[in-house]
Amino acid sequence: MCPTPYYTMIRSKNHIFDFRLAMIRAVNEHGIRATAKLFCCSRNTVRKWFRRFKSFGPKGLHNTSRRPNHIPHKTPLDEENKVVKQRNRTPGFSAARLKREFELNPSVGAIARIIRERCQTRKPKRKHKKKNDLRHIKSKYKPFTRFQMDTKYLNDMAHYWPYMKFMGCPKFQYTIRELRCGGLFTTYADDISVTYATLTVERFLKHLKKHKIDLSEVIIQTDKGFEFDGNAFRKFDRGFTYTVEKKLNATHRIIIKTNPNANADVESSHNLIEVEFFDTENFQNTGDFFQKIATYQHYFNLARSNSYKDNKTPLQILSESGSKISPFIFLLPPVNLDKLLLEVGYCVIIQNPTKFNEID
Repeated sequence: MCPTPYYTMIRSKNHIFDFRLAMIRAVNEHGIRATAKLFCCSRNTVRKWFRRFKSFGPKGLHNTSRRPNHIPHKTPLDEENKVVKQRNRTPGFSAARLKREFELNPSVGAIARIIRERCQTRKPKRKHKKKNDLRHIKSKYKPFTRFQMDTKYLNDMAHYWPYMKFMGCPKFQYTIRELRCGGLFTTYADDISVTYATLTVERFLKHLKKHKIDLSEVIIQTDKGFEFDGNAFRKFDRGFTYTVEKKLNATHRIIIKTNPNANADVESSHNLIEVEFFDTENFQNTGDFFQKIATYQHYFNLARSNSYKDNKTPLQILSESGSKISPFIFLLPPVNLDKLLLEVGYCVIIQNPTKFNEID
């Protein structure tokens, strides 16, 4: 005799529960011994489920957790609270980076579990296009010869917006990322213009020249933004391209629209600086902002290991490359372009993308 009819069995969503429930019904009708023979199991098994059913009802027929009541090697609660507190301070840091940067006692796996269980995970951003892995090619570059440059809007970050709105902190970031070592260099302003982009790149290239970098080997790569002369008709008598190529003898390369991942390094640095700095730091005024961003940039270049570069810092990569470039090259601090513009007396260029007329 079949303990459970076939039609009933195929309609069931939980065969184990229905099987045990049929066992309980058989016990009530035929007793434990006959039920054990009918269901081809031991009498102790029948007794176990019958006792659970009497004590807890139908809920007692479900499997219970075999997790022990006490785990001697589990991370103590105070250690878990330290992990959660540090995660809240630096929400963009992974478990491995939290362990490495702050010397937390739990293992990387334990930190990841704590972050997951305490609902501290961040929803990953959707990637519409897969980035090409060019790490092997970039590792062959000569240090401080290949750079990517871009601008970052700072007015779309909820944590930073009040400081920008009410304390006068900068609205835009001009970023230069070195490809071989991964070094980061930034400037800040309240507007996007050819003047500020030109002032940034001229200051940076003169810094390289000061450290005996041959500017004829330097390539500055940008997108087609108007601040980089992307749609200018007269590129060789004024503006960004003129400053890079004619004035300082470097090369300006513009990426094409069909290759949006060509500036992946500088775009990645924008995400890193957002989650590690702008989403976590608090500022008292603009002076405090520039002190903290200078500290972060030095940390990024000198102490922050990069998991995509074998967990090495830009300083370590430069040292191991065999280059004679001084490590002091990483110490170019961020500046306020609005103040720098007044100091150097730079010509102002109208910010309309279609017009680049100079004004006295």
